[in-house]
Amino acid sequence: MQLRSLALAALLAPLALAAPFAVSPAYASADSTCYPKWKVRQTDMNGCSSTALLSPGNDTRVNLLMLLHDRHGSVGVSNIPDYDSYYNERRRGDAQPFNFPYFAAKLAPGRKEEDDSALFESGTRCLSNDAGSAAFIAAVGLAKGLSGEERAVLAAARSAMKPQCSGGETNRALAEVAIRNVTSKTGKAFADYLIAAAAFYDGDFAAARAVLIGIGKTDNDWLAQASAYMLARVILNQATETAFGEYGDLKKEGGDRSLLAAAENAFRGYLKRWPDGAYAASARGLLRRVYWLSQERQKLLGEYIAQFAERDAGRRNISLVDLVQELDIKLFGELGPDDSSDPELLAVIVLREMRYYDEAELGDPNDGPISRQSIEALRGLYKGREDLFDYLLAAHAYYVDNNPAEVLRLIPAGETGNSYVGYSRQLLRAVALDAAGDAGARAALIAALNAGKLPFQRGTAELGLALHLERTKALDLVFAAGSPVRDPDIREILIRYAAGPSLLRVRSADRGAPAAERNVALYALLYKQLLRGRYADFLKDSALIPPNAKRIAPDDYETPRFSEVAVFNWAGSQQFACPSLRAVASTLAANPRDPRAQLCLGEFVRTNGMDPDYYGVTEYLDEPRDKDELGGASNPFPGTRFSRLDAYKAIIANPAAGPENRAYALHRAIRCYAPSGINGCDETDQPESVRKAWFQQLKREFPTSPWSKNLNLYW
Repeated sequence: MQLRSLALAALLAPLALAAPFAVSPAYASADSTCYPKWKVRQTDMNGCSSTALLSPGNDTRVNLLMLLHDRHGSVGVSNIPDYDSYYNERRRGDAQPFNFPYFAAKLAPGRKEEDDSALFESGTRCLSNDAGSAAFIAAVGLAKGLSGEERAVLAAARSAMKPQCSGGETNRALAEVAIRNVTSKTGKAFADYLIAAAAFYDGDFAAARAVLIGIGKTDNDWLAQASAYMLARVILNQATETAFGEYGDLKKEGGDRSLLAAAENAFRGYLKRWPDGAYAASARGLLRRVYWLSQERQKLLGEYIAQFAERDAGRRNISLVDLVQELDIKLFGELGPDDSSDPELLAVIVLREMRYYDEAELGDPNDGPISRQSIEALRGLYKGREDLFDYLLAAHAYYVDNNPAEVLRLIPAGETGNSYVGYSRQLLRAVALDAAGDAGARAALIAALNAGKLPFQRGTAELGLALHLERTKALDLVFAAGSPVRDPDIREILIRYAAGPSLLRVRSADRGAPAAERNVALYALLYKQLLRGRYADFLKDSALIPPNAKRIAPDDYETPRFSEVAVFNWAGSQQFACPSLRAVASTLAANPRDPRAQLCLGEFVRTNGMDPDYYGVTEYLDEPRDKDELGGASNPFPGTRFSRLDAYKAIIANPAAGPENRAYALHRAIRCYAPSGINGCDETDQPESVRKAWFQQLKREFPTSPWSKNLNLYW
């Protein structure tokens, strides 16, 4: 029903200014399963990895919104809900790659809705009833030729109109009864308009159209405007009745072409007579709906371009933010470089056409990125915008041709600017210097960082600088006093993935560092020592655990589990008798193959959710990062991670391990596959025949063991 909701938004506000399209609450880029890619050089788009650098990997809506902000200095109030902040606002830094709703909320704050209910109500034309009532009553109060009694009757009749647009309504009949005593010429004209509005709300568009045509000429300007505007909307609604299929999808043939042509003429007639009228902005917006329903792509595109160029926000029926969203829903996916001559919109299309996927990712290898020659052919459209055109060439050199020297030729040294284009030029030159191995890269990245004033600019430059420092083996500079890399997310990612034991130990003990950063460093240090067999080091460094460290409450979904250092104060278990974690580590330090200590380490891992498939802990600390992503340059903790299943298999195969230990190892090895049949203990797989053999061995060799008695099936 999403398409139906979007399509019916144009039916709103018959008596007041209205947005012709609703903003859908369903964004792929806000999907909670989308993980941002922490890198600057992004050649494909995943929906939540946009940065303040104009790039192929950005959501096209982000790129267009940045360019429109440059053009106008403001993009209006966003009506787009910021779903992402629900999860990330408490700790989120400016450097984290973002999705479009989050960017829109930061660039255009001020959304008034307390929740998303207004968005879901947008499929009914009755949403505008209150505003329409206020406009009508105000006009009645100012109209000449009405008696006091008629004013009161008309106002009361309009106030009593409470349409729900749910079918079977009788607003027209009630209005006719309420205003039957209105007799003056002006009063009858207002009464007829009220009857037409009531018929509109009832869904009787033919009746509403007939009444509006019958009003004819009137000396009252508001009534003349409202009648002409309302007539156009009624015709548009008639055309819309046959435009959609059973499930709210726009039919291939669109709406009724003759009715749509009549609606276009009516809206254009209104705009010709009242170019700055009360409903002019809405009429221009509804023309976009006419062109969408009639599938006149070039006319629709022309309206978007005209609205993007409009400097007077009052002449746009919705904000630029919502206009960008509307374009994305209605048209953008169909546009290519040959479709637009608008420099900003064309730049966004060209950047999108630079996208390509790495060989390891999905993508059509025959559908390559746009060529430089194709971009050069557009040069004539960028007279006066050579800065943007040269940037497109430089972006192609960097993202497609992997030619940083050409970037440096196209963008001279000393570039600065307070716009998104100027910032993008400055930062792209800096990252090109880095890609070329130039000694001036670090200074250029710091200069770009200090120049960033608009939302997310500084954070994007911090990300570029952090990537540079990691790859030039200068990670200590990220954490040095006065470091310009202040973003907490960047620092924590580097701590979790790139920092070695020495740096982690220093960060864990630095009382001047934020407590969250110290805890992340200590958690990463102890976790990697313990699960990579460095038991003596673990014992020594576990002394850094603060005496007041506490476990995280089960319902605390905001505090990262990888900062929960109190977990390493594990006191052992009773179900399968185990001593404290420190005692287990002490035993393993002396004998890494001790069966009981291995089983107890497995109990610690199992009961604290540290198996490899556990979302939120090991996924972040054990899975290797992409080499071009922050934290992916090297592995400072080489070695094989502890596997419960490997430990169980070794104990099962060791007769000297003792019957209790072997029975429990069999029990736990079998349960690695419970209840899904998929191994939850490590990333390997054992055929069902092996799991069956384990089950039979447990029953055959250890029939009296409680671990045998408590297990009645295998998975």
